[in-house]
Amino acid sequence: MFRLLRSSSIRLSNARSYSTGRPQKWTPLHWVISGLLFTGGVAAGGYFSGRESDKRLKKSEGPSALTLQQLSRSTTPLDSVKTPQYADDKAFAEALAKITKIVGEDNVKSDKAVLVAHNDTSFATHHPPDPENQRPNLVVFPSSTQQVSEIMKVAHEYRVPVVANSGLTSLEGQNMHTRGPNSISLAFENLNNVLEFHPDDLDVVVQPGVGWQDLDDYLRDREDGKHLMFGPDPGMGAAIAGMVGTSASGTNAYRYGTMKENVVNLTVVLADGTVVKTRQRPKKSSAGYDLTHLFIGSEGTLGIITEITIKLHPRPKEELVCVASFPTIKDAASTAQSIINKSGIQANALELLNETTASFVNAAGASEKKFLEKPTLLIKVGGVTHSTVKEQLDVIERIGKEHNVIQFEKSSNEEENEILWTARRSGLWSTLDYGAKVLADPNDVNVWTTDVAVPVSKLAQVVDETNEDLTNSIFKGKFSVMGHVGDGNCHFLILYNTPDYMEAKKYVDRMVERAIKFDGTCTGEHGVGVGKRGYLEPELGKNAVDLMRHLKYALDPKAILNPDKVVQIDPNDTIEEQLNSGHVHEVQKCC
Repeated sequence: MFRLLRSSSIRLSNARSYSTGRPQKWTPLHWVISGLLFTGGVAAGGYFSGRESDKRLKKSEGPSALTLQQLSRSTTPLDSVKTPQYADDKAFAEALAKITKIVGEDNVKSDKAVLVAHNDTSFATHHPPDPENQRPNLVVFPSSTQQVSEIMKVAHEYRVPVVANSGLTSLEGQNMHTRGPNSISLAFENLNNVLEFHPDDLDVVVQPGVGWQDLDDYLRDREDGKHLMFGPDPGMGAAIAGMVGTSASGTNAYRYGTMKENVVNLTVVLADGTVVKTRQRPKKSSAGYDLTHLFIGSEGTLGIITEITIKLHPRPKEELVCVASFPTIKDAASTAQSIINKSGIQANALELLNETTASFVNAAGASEKKFLEKPTLLIKVGGVTHSTVKEQLDVIERIGKEHNVIQFEKSSNEEENEILWTARRSGLWSTLDYGAKVLADPNDVNVWTTDVAVPVSKLAQVVDETNEDLTNSIFKGKFSVMGHVGDGNCHFLILYNTPDYMEAKKYVDRMVERAIKFDGTCTGEHGVGVGKRGYLEPELGKNAVDLMRHLKYALDPKAILNPDKVVQIDPNDTIEEQLNSGHVHEVQKCC
């Protein structure tokens, strides 16, 4: 290591600090040595000043003098970094010209409607506080990994913030351009192909813009694929890359796992354009660090995913659905816990709705069926034969009776499955639709969509206490509950008018505190984005968050990849204060 230091002209000047000499030519290796090996995050992004590129280092002082303590840290505390510097207007214009040349003018869009659509949605929990500035300058549509690599080389050179997106369905502000307007949105509409299909190996290789529903259609249309399925099934419209980025799951997670259990490998473009494949295709490997899982859940802050190999599962030969209604949400949650722990049944999906969710679905007319407006469990059970599935439903019905079930309905075919499962699929949209009917200002409907997860044994108590807390507030009759109770994950959707933002936040804070108290997490599948950054330290501790920041700066030394998401990278960042300021901004809708 000392020889490497000498070759980089970095000399130990005294017992307290390193001073920087200037080699004849700084290569990428020098920056890796000085940034990754030593500071892992107190290097370029936090300390380099100005917009000068690596090719213009003669105009820059290189790394600032760092204390010996900073150089020897294994973590990067927030107070050890400075505000990242990004492209000014001139640098951004130069970068734009180069990026346009890479993808062609037809693949660069700057229409306001397109910019808004790639920055905010009406159903997101958090919206840009300053939408005229906190949005991209343009949307770029690459068509290959190589193009993404070339784009990132330019972005890295000119310090251009890049926010990658695919399905645009994330909820915690992951697509918000906090460092706009001199930033770009990297959209994957042209990267939407299935590249390889290996039915005998139960895997498929896809590009980032492939939606999970599109993949399901692809498999059903193939003679060699119709018996297979991809397990995770989050909200409608979600694309595979976004699901990787937020570590999404959905209603099938109880049986088939989350994205963490369903991704085999990734092709990732790093901040400087370097392309990395995280591993090969075997289902198991102990070769080196687990780079695949490093990027799952990183929300585009560590690298840009351009190819994904995902696992497939045999589709159930037979599958039926049952709907069980209860007098209280605690009875419903307790029934779910008994099914999980004591029945011996491995359900395909186990979902919980509260009474208001059922009423919202009925009011929206989302289904030809009217649901009993009581706390409800929706359960999918699969098997080889119809009789084995029916036997499992009979066991579930007996358990329900032990917990005061009011009504128990069972499907008998696939068509009835769809009818009964409609209540779960349409929960979010039915809640949004109901907002105009129940809120004081029907023209100002907001929904705070949040989720927590706890050990399954604690779920009934957490759901019951949170439900009671909201029922005794101004949000009575204005919230819905939808839970993936099979894995201890529960969603609360709170309807509110803009002036009640901080009141809603107060109850979300209490919900998260309650979950963490029971060894839970602030998010089971929505991700962190900007909305849940403040909960990470209470949940994981300061050292863990400092380590995340260390990894962020090690892989993205100029902090250009989806800045300000997951962990705070700037000690002067005020995004939380902006979100909580109460300043009203109309959510701009598109498409």
